[in-house]
Amino acid sequence: MPLINYIHKYQSRNKFIFTPTADCVQKGIRLLRFFKNHTFPPYFFHYQAGGHVAALHSHIGNQFFFKIDLQNFFYSISRNRVAAALHHFHFGAARTYAKWSCVVNPYVSELRHVLPIGFVQSPMLATLALLRSPVIGAIERANARGCSVSVYFDDFIGSGADEADLTISYNEILASFDEANLRANPNKLLPPAQAIRAFNCDLTHGLAEVTAVRISEFFAEPRTPASVQGFRDYCARVAKANVRVPTATEPTTSPQ
Repeated sequence: MPLINYIHKYQSRNKFIFTPTADCVQKGIRLLRFFKNHTFPPYFFHYQAGGHVAALHSHIGNQFFFKIDLQNFFYSISRNRVAAALHHFHFGAARTYAKWSCVVNPYVSELRHVLPIGFVQSPMLATLALLRSPVIGAIERANARGCSVSVYFDDFIGSGADEADLTISYNEILASFDEANLRANPNKLLPPAQAIRAFNCDLTHGLAEVTAVRISEFFAEPRTPASVQGFRDYCARVAKANVRVPTATEPTTSPQ
């Protein structure tokens, strides 16, 4: 009998989402438990307290910044790559669990079976595959060069005190994507500059702030008092590491 690991798939914001079967969820939970105590590099912020906010704060002391987004990250990870990663980390039944964790690619691609969005194990398996790719070498070289690179799932932010060194790191990371058969989203590339926008936040030397656009969007709809307070608390967390105050032309964390 063919392996059935999802109930249905649908599209949301031009992304295919897969709803896993109960058996697939159980397989995913077992994978998560197996890697529960695995130590990931310190620049992988999706497995750290603070998440993307902590990633932003790790760059706030630098002068120049870049941002790179991976395009269709999960759907760029093949079933063979998943099996190889599981085998590398000594997980038994690597090929069986790779089959349970992948689907027929819904996009036109040379990759037949890939990780889907929607399975509980997909983020971790994509991370394990990334760990075994040339991208890690490029990040390590950037760090050795005195630059800082953070990874939050498919979002990369780099920063440094020297624009020339940061540009070298930026180009090396992009080149490593080609080696790893991954692609950067060309519409979201932000080469080294004194200010960038990431996670709906503005980032520059000494300052991280939720963008004025995001604040306006939030308050453009009716919100409960609890929701408003939660959003304001989030804005405060983003700004917590600031070492300077915004100028009159920079966004604030409350509606006008």
